[in-house]
Amino acid sequence: MRWGPTGLLVGSVVVALGCVGSEYGPADNPTEVRDVTGVPFGWSCDSSGCQITLAAGTPAPDPCTSPGDQPGYGTFWGRFFSVCSVCVTSRSDGSTYWSTSPGQCRLLACATSADCPVMFQSSPVDVYECVDGLCENADVHRRPRNPLEREDAEELCFAPHPRADTATFDAAASVAVEAELDANCMSSDPFAICSLPADCRAP
Repeated sequence: MRWGPTGLLVGSVVVALGCVGSEYGPADNPTEVRDVTGVPFGWSCDSSGCQITLAAGTPAPDPCTSPGDQPGYGTFWGRFFSVCSVCVTSRSDGSTYWSTSPGQCRLLACATSADCPVMFQSSPVDVYECVDGLCENADVHRRPRNPLEREDAEELCFAPHPRADTATFDAAASVAVEAELDANCMSSDPFAICSLPADCRAP
């Protein structure tokens, strides 16, 4: 399960981070992004940061099962950049957070680095570049590409599947992916070292 406090779309409500000064800005970002399954999303940036939005062809997010939660889309970034179907929970203090599962996230695809986000509102700035068709963090010191950690292997192994096939933990495709990772990773820890199964998306 993953959680995040910001970067989500719920209906027409967008929650944004405050801006951190940097040499990058909105102009360094695309206006649309696309995941590895071909699903398009809008990518809207202003001086305070960037947010995922709906585009023509974006499907409805996965439904939520907990009363009061609202479905939406959120972003998750580390070595790779993913867009996730999320459920948004509102707290009594007025704040919100979202939750999702690995099978509800898909990596961003690209043809050139101009297709990838630049998270200029974070500190340090997270610049994503196109590497073999995927948006990867350009800072290989903070986000090394070797060895492969389970969290990253998981994203690569869900990549070949349509979003609808892995929308729940107990979906057949989700169970199969996690079983394959169990056999190829040192443990279930997100940072455990893995070898990449042959049927997963190569980085």
